[in-house]
Amino acid sequence: MFSQSAHRIQLKIGGMTCAACSARIEKVVGKLEGVREVSVNLALGQAVLVTESDGGLEGRVIERIERLGYKATLLDDAQPSSKGTRSLELQLTVSLLLTLPLMWAMVRHFTFTSGIWIPELFLQPWFQWVLATPIQFVIGRTFYFRAFHAIRNKTANMDVLVAISTTSAYFYSHYMTIHMLRMGENNPHAVYFETSAMIITAVLLGKWLEASAKRRALKAIHQLRRLSPETATLVKGDSRVTIPTQHVVPGDLLIVQSGQPVPVDGIVVEGHSFVDESFVTGESIPAEKRVHQRLIGGSNNLESRILMRATAVGNDSALGKMISLMENAQASKVEIGQAVDRIAAVFVPIILILALVTLCLWSFVFTPGNWEGALFKAMAVLVIACPCALGLATPTSILTGTGRALEAGILFKDGRLVELLRDVQVVLLDKTGTVTTGVPRVTDVVAVDVGRPNKLLRYMAAVETPSEHPFAKAIVAEAERRKLHIPGAESFQAIAGYGVTALVDQSRILVGSKRFLRENGIQMDAWLRTCEMLEAQGKTVLHAACDGHYAGLVAVADTIRPTTPRAIRRLRKLRLDVILVTGDQRITASTIAAKAGITEVHANMRPEEKVLLIRKLQRSGKRVCMVGDGINDAPALAAADIGMAVGTGAEIAKEAADVNLLHSDLGGVADAIAISRRTMRNIKQNLTFALLYNVLAIPLAFMGWLAPWIAGTAMALSSVSVVTNALRLQRAEWNK
Repeated sequence: MFSQSAHRIQLKIGGMTCAACSARIEKVVGKLEGVREVSVNLALGQAVLVTESDGGLEGRVIERIERLGYKATLLDDAQPSSKGTRSLELQLTVSLLLTLPLMWAMVRHFTFTSGIWIPELFLQPWFQWVLATPIQFVIGRTFYFRAFHAIRNKTANMDVLVAISTTSAYFYSHYMTIHMLRMGENNPHAVYFETSAMIITAVLLGKWLEASAKRRALKAIHQLRRLSPETATLVKGDSRVTIPTQHVVPGDLLIVQSGQPVPVDGIVVEGHSFVDESFVTGESIPAEKRVHQRLIGGSNNLESRILMRATAVGNDSALGKMISLMENAQASKVEIGQAVDRIAAVFVPIILILALVTLCLWSFVFTPGNWEGALFKAMAVLVIACPCALGLATPTSILTGTGRALEAGILFKDGRLVELLRDVQVVLLDKTGTVTTGVPRVTDVVAVDVGRPNKLLRYMAAVETPSEHPFAKAIVAEAERRKLHIPGAESFQAIAGYGVTALVDQSRILVGSKRFLRENGIQMDAWLRTCEMLEAQGKTVLHAACDGHYAGLVAVADTIRPTTPRAIRRLRKLRLDVILVTGDQRITASTIAAKAGITEVHANMRPEEKVLLIRKLQRSGKRVCMVGDGINDAPALAAADIGMAVGTGAEIAKEAADVNLLHSDLGGVADAIAISRRTMRNIKQNLTFALLYNVLAIPLAFMGWLAPWIAGTAMALSSVSVVTNALRLQRAEWNK
């Protein structure tokens, strides 16, 4: 945990082409004074720095990155734009149009295609020279620019490999073209302009496909950003003013018409409506909003006009925090990704040495004097070994997996948590508000006057209406649900810890515990058996008396969520140990656990005892996930390897947790673990493919079985394959 003096800088970085680029930036920037930690994400094109509290450090960091040959801007200043993609599309289109005639002429290199008609102009070396030159030095200038900066900074990246290989093919062909023009010869087999052109075109095609895939992978964040409206209606006295949403400040009065999105977080000042908050809560049923109730920016007002007061805007709003946490999770690196970066940092120099060895062996040992053949084998080695796929393997899967998780209502605060959650073995569940609804409700109404339970409930609701106790609210809510008329009460009096009394229809009504009624002389022995049976089921029993006579009882319980049993079965299917931990009494906890399908229960636990249980499990070698919702769960959420807070929980619980479930369904816990495991499996698939590709392809290139242009195409397609495999996570099903 960093001290308060540290602060965070997020940068948008342009020009990175492979894992060696990101590793180089991390190494150089990490050495700057005041930088505590730096993480560069190749897939997102972003860097996250933890620095000392130094206002001038951002400028020094940006300057140092640009000296390395990359573009850097503060993420807040980097407005989302498709300009870069359009430029890439234009370059690719022009390069492809210029390369097509060269590809057509290339068929003469192969005997099985020698019968294909080729325009005579396309076979002229000087014409091929004219086509290849703008590809090499205009469209391909970025490779030279970045390769120059890489070499100047004593490093090597993909641009160095592409620049060396394409330059070799181009200038060899250029030399042969000049030689043939002088000699009056015309031998199209002697030049390889199509090789350099196709390598550049193939790399551009790969980059364009990667950019398209990244846009799809980042759609979750883009969808969140679009939820916030561009304008808001500000109330100033009797006037109404439309202003940009970013100009709203806390305390402003805003009008939200029916059908409009809520611009910022706030509270209802006037009006009554129903609001769609499904993007946060996951609940499809609209939430009813009355005066003093909270509104979430980005939710949609469905019914009638409301007047609201802004309480949080921008990054401080619920939507802003979600976007920020999502970006943090996608920009951070898992441990396996950091290991890949270390490999990539030395991979390119090794390939350069291997290409030189290839050139020397074929020139002096295997085919002495055949410089042309040796050169093209070395070029193939250079191109085929570009570590693009290796660098994209981990971050692309992380950003896709966390984006898919957000769509399922699961918010990872850090990408590293995806890796940690995979290895969880024990899940501890709080009871109230997590396994149960957290809202008590009436389960049984038993009246002495058989057949008149509604009359008993009416009188009890009348007495309990002034009370703020959760059980009192449950009785009133049940009466309202049954659409009963609740009469008025007089002379209300509450005796803390015992019960309440009031006059209803000129009758003295008492509601409370057994002790309360007995102390008031009420005989109830005949009903103790019924009371004990209900209490054995984990229910709390409230008794009632009317004018000195026992009238009946009501059982109240915090009921299990309907989705909980299925969620527990899914957790067990994932081979996880599920334990219920609660401060409630054992009989209640055991009853709830039995209904949920949980076999191990720890009851009567104080917050510090939950922490001790977690420590004990961790010492035994278990990785623990704690799921809770209350303030008392915060210490345990922080102590666990992974803490999860459910959507209905207290803010302090959400702050202490590593993962926030945006809804109250415990199925989200199983979803999060399943997503974590699937994402890590996807990363391993990507890394296996990327490494296997290089292991198999480099020997083929060394033996001369891969032409340089084929190597370039294969290299580009390998990156696309890794990204495509990562995108499968968007369609994955894990909630079965």
